Amino acid sequence: MLALILLATVWLQRAALRAPFFADDFLFLDQARNRSLWAALTTPDPIGNFVRPVGRQLHFWLLARASGESAVVFHAANLVLFLGVVTLLFLVTRRLAGTVAAAFAAAFVALHYAADVPLLWASGSQDLLALTGALGALALFLAGRRWLAAVVLLLGLLSKETVLLTPLVALLAARRAGEPWRRSLVRAWPLGLAVMAWAALWGTTMLHSAGARRAVAWSAEGAAAVFAHLLQVALGLEWRAGGALRFLTLLPPLVPLALALAAVAFAAKERRDVAGAAAAPGFPPVVLGLVWALLGAVPVTAVAPAWSAYYYLFALCGAGLALGAGLAARSRVTVLVVLALLVWGSENGRRLDEFITAPGAWTSQSHVNRRYVERSNSFVERYLAELRAARPTLPPKSTVFFGGLPAFSGFQAGDGALLRWAYRDSSLRSYYLMELTAERYRRGPAFGFIVRNDTLGEIRLDRDRLLSLVLTAVASERPRLALDLLELPEMVGPNDRFAPYWRAWMRWALGDTTGARAELRQAGMTLDAGPTPEIARMAGLVAAGDTLGAVDLMSRAMTQHVLDPAAHAMLGGLLVNLDGYEADAAVEAYAATLLAPGVGRHWWLLGYVQTKAKRYDESRRSIERFLALGGEFPEETAQARKLLEWLRASGPGGEKFQRSLRKPDDPLR
Repeated sequence: MLALILLATVWLQRAALRAPFFADDFLFLDQARNRSLWAALTTPDPIGNFVRPVGRQLHFWLLARASGESAVVFHAANLVLFLGVVTLLFLVTRRLAGTVAAAFAAAFVALHYAADVPLLWASGSQDLLALTGALGALALFLAGRRWLAAVVLLLGLLSKETVLLTPLVALLAARRAGEPWRRSLVRAWPLGLAVMAWAALWGTTMLHSAGARRAVAWSAEGAAAVFAHLLQVALGLEWRAGGALRFLTLLPPLVPLALALAAVAFAAKERRDVAGAAAAPGFPPVVLGLVWALLGAVPVTAVAPAWSAYYYLFALCGAGLALGAGLAARSRVTVLVVLALLVWGSENGRRLDEFITAPGAWTSQSHVNRRYVERSNSFVERYLAELRAARPTLPPKSTVFFGGLPAFSGFQAGDGALLRWAYRDSSLRSYYLMELTAERYRRGPAFGFIVRNDTLGEIRLDRDRLLSLVLTAVASERPRLALDLLELPEMVGPNDRFAPYWRAWMRWALGDTTGARAELRQAGMTLDAGPTPEIARMAGLVAAGDTLGAVDLMSRAMTQHVLDPAAHAMLGGLLVNLDGYEADAAVEAYAATLLAPGVGRHWWLLGYVQTKAKRYDESRRSIERFLALGGEFPEETAQARKLLEWLRASGPGGEKFQRSLRKPDDPLR
């Protein structure tokens, strides 16, 4: 029976062996490379969000050393771990509820879509080691090996904290009918000691790590959502807009399902009682399984806004026990039909062609699922091949800046862990183009790559390119980046008057008004706050169709009234639709918001400039601020609301953005 279920598991997940490394994998490989085990364990976690030295540092150090950082070996190890999870669940369930329930529970979890992400992602070792530790601790505890169970549980907790409430599951599972609660608690105290040891380490980390504090977010609404998602995930009922009935077009995985059904059918013939307890259990297996499922979901409440199906793997083990125990007394046909329906539902979750891209506890889809990983893997493999084709080697201490990468591609992480893995050079660094600073640009040879038409190609980081980055930085309201670029010697010629003027507003945004005023004087400006009398004449020129004349008038007026926000807004409004003046329009709009942040029209202008610069997130925020301040002109307000609707649909979580994630051949695309 177990062999059939394990064979079904391997058949279903065999493609995971061909998966490459992905996202966090490169960070953990980078931490383990060229370090002793002790150094890897004591070096600060590269993500800095959780305490998982066994699932991260120890696991990656051991396998990287043994395999030469082979992705195949890492994924094979994860598959072996998952086979161990299925085996342990079978053994624990058989002890608690008999062979039929054990076969059903093991098959249910083995074929569940929640296991896909940990198997496709080398970093899924965290989940799988935690599950192995929790189920191994349960099996040992039920066999009377309490101290060994505590050690195994601690190793699981140091892999991932989703199995935190295992001691309560063990306490209830081992409890006998009529037994005093004090005796049950005393029996389980070694497991409680393991949790206390983990909590001490976790508490210390929470006190000293801002990343760890940001990683958790408890709320009553989030907790309610987590338990609703437990039922949703168990049944595979994830869906996306326009595709709620898409599961009707899908078939379950036929060969794995046939093997699992054969295993359960064979188990149904067995009559031997293997519950093995001299006294009746304190909790019926069905009730125990339901409580286990609920307890397994509790740790997920800490990360409800980023929930994903694979977070529920420990809870699903309890659900499998409850379902298996509840169905064991039913007819064989009923058991097989229910299993087939559950596997069919799971296939719906497995074949979902989207993933949710905005934080939210009440979403109908996981934030990370099979589609997320497979999509990101395709980008990583293709872009890495194109990078190596363009640059087979990189000089030591090179820094590569990437732009235009698709959202959620997983290609650029940290300061270049993927790059160091690909070229096996610890001196390399990489960042997004919007993270370019003078220090990073100067640390060694600098290279730029940008994605156009889904192809990664090299760009020259010359003066024109850097000036375009200044424009993007201004439109993105990143004054530090813009100022860093403008202070590079090669950026400014001896006769360039724009540089001190642009630098002035970046300094103003950073709070250095004294430095900003000095830069404005250097640019030949008079520090007058207005009002600017030329605005009335400008309106006449615009009405007469002389836009260029109006621009010339306001440009000259600006030198005399450079601290008048209305003058900046008027000039920015004239420039925004003129080809070749995008950078000037962005600076003027930005200056207007700096000088008069309480004027709504200034934010409308900046939002429009940001939209033209394709800085959609920043534009959305600016327009939301404009509307919050109250628009004085109904026509502008209507235009702003229409643009905001489009921006929200095109941003993370929006309908247009979500649709872009689907496969090109999807008939519902």
